[in-house]
Amino acid sequence: MRTIALIAALVAAAPLDCEAQSKSPTLIVHEWGTFTSFQDANGATISGINVDDEPVPKFVHRLNQFAVFTTRSIPALWSQGAPRCHPDVTLRLETPVLYFYPQGEFSAPLDVRASFVGGWLTEFYPFADAENSGFPGTLSRDSRGSLQWKALQLTANTEGLPSTTEHVWLAPRAVHSAVVTAGGSGEAEKYLFYRGVGHIDAPLTVREKGNSLIINRHSVLKQFPHLWVVRVQPDGRVRYRRMPAGEQGAVEFPIPADSSSPSNREDLYIELADALVKEGLYREEALAMLETWELSYFESEGIRVMFILPRAWTDAQLPLSISVPADITRVMMGRIELVSPHQRAKLRRLQELPATAFNLVPLYTESRTALRGINAGISHADLYRSVGREVPEALQLYDQLGRFRDALLVHEWNSTRDEGVRARIKLVMEKFSACTAERAAR
Repeated sequence: MRTIALIAALVAAAPLDCEAQSKSPTLIVHEWGTFTSFQDANGATISGINVDDEPVPKFVHRLNQFAVFTTRSIPALWSQGAPRCHPDVTLRLETPVLYFYPQGEFSAPLDVRASFVGGWLTEFYPFADAENSGFPGTLSRDSRGSLQWKALQLTANTEGLPSTTEHVWLAPRAVHSAVVTAGGSGEAEKYLFYRGVGHIDAPLTVREKGNSLIINRHSVLKQFPHLWVVRVQPDGRVRYRRMPAGEQGAVEFPIPADSSSPSNREDLYIELADALVKEGLYREEALAMLETWELSYFESEGIRVMFILPRAWTDAQLPLSISVPADITRVMMGRIELVSPHQRAKLRRLQELPATAFNLVPLYTESRTALRGINAGISHADLYRSVGREVPEALQLYDQLGRFRDALLVHEWNSTRDEGVRARIKLVMEKFSACTAERAAR
């Protein structure tokens, strides 16, 4: 039974707050999303993290309408709407969705404009007019992306919703919001969707010190936000520690230890859901957000710091305007992925393999049966299993480096001057990765 289903049974979705609705002049708008970055043990940002590990459906609009391959199966040329392994991408803007709740007799068309300071807005639905400075070349702090949806209509008619089986698209639909229909295209959905990539710093820096993390806040934050340090073990069990908002200086935070006791995953779900509701989301919205990100938040092995971003930070980096009076709630989660001891062990083992371990041809070029399996979105290693063949050790280790494995390989290649290590990492990239040493040297 999925954890989110269990929690939904334990914590019934709360009805919409009628008192809050009555205070809104015409319209209530709620938004949630995630900003994700990747940092090494010294707190240095790892770039090139635009990967389509959880791709959205093909009907979603992109700045460049290239075929989408996930880096789980075949090396991608474009990922998350931008060129693969883009060296300027230091932050991912993941799946903001906007829900609309019209009040009373509201029926007017409306325009919505979202911008990304220091980033590009690369994927969106329904159709919007897009402007992205410098795309697809250099991405910098001065870049700015924007989307404008025009003449949107709000209805209760769900007949025009696009058909899909993608979990990350269906989970946000489990909310009793209005259907949004775009005036020009006629495309409809229960929410406005957009995401992108940026060249900005996470507002927290995290470095390792023994079995602890030293967490520093940047000056853009007046105080530490409410945060959780989460450790997902290779066997899927979850450990976490929570820090309430309010600390001022750097904090030293113990890394949750491995343990043979049961997982704390359900407790973490409930804490996060309660925190999101406290920030202003309806409970069904909070549960939809957690279910959307179940894989990356709670199932993917690793150590991550998760925190509620202050509204002022969100408004500064992601300005939002609506053409009619509206009561707008925006709740964004920050997530910093860290390189885990498990990943470092797999990386060392990759570097220790003999060169002969890489004398193989990618299975998707060798087998037509395996090539057809790519459409199912399975990993390269799973392609071997699907045709009954043993997975080469080198590919197993590469796969176990995690969702940002290509960015991690590039970072390691750039961080060392050991030519033997660089040669082995280059070999790994050439055989399996969407990245190459040539791109890493940019």
